[in-house]
Amino acid sequence: MKKTVMVVDDQPGIRMLLEEVLKREGYEITTASNGKEALDKIIEKKPDLLMVDYRLPIMDAKGLLNTLQEREIYIPAILMSGLIEEIESRRDEFPMVEEVFAKPFNIDDARLHVNRILQQNR
Repeated sequence: MKKTVMVVDDQPGIRMLLEEVLKREGYEITTASNGKEALDKIIEKKPDLLMVDYRLPIMDAKGLLNTLQEREIYIPAILMSGLIEEIESRRDEFPMVEEVFAKPFNIDDARLHVNRILQQNR
């Protein structure tokens, strides 16, 4: 069965880029433009990995991850942000986060990290 990656970002270009690259890796991709939309989709079908932009409209990454934690839904996550220092200093607040990417990120690095996380969490 194919592993599923959910890409949550309010920038359509980033969603499309990650979707294209990760589909080539053999993953099924779902996307959302904000945390609320992501939460609704996660309740429908839980992905194997989340790639979430830190700053999102309606519900941000912190709101999404906290809600999942409260509901005892564990999904390994990659946080993406232009504010890497702020996130790194508060990383202990996000137990699901396995990796933090600074935006803009290297797409080959992103692909390698996604593969590694999904292989670790079989």
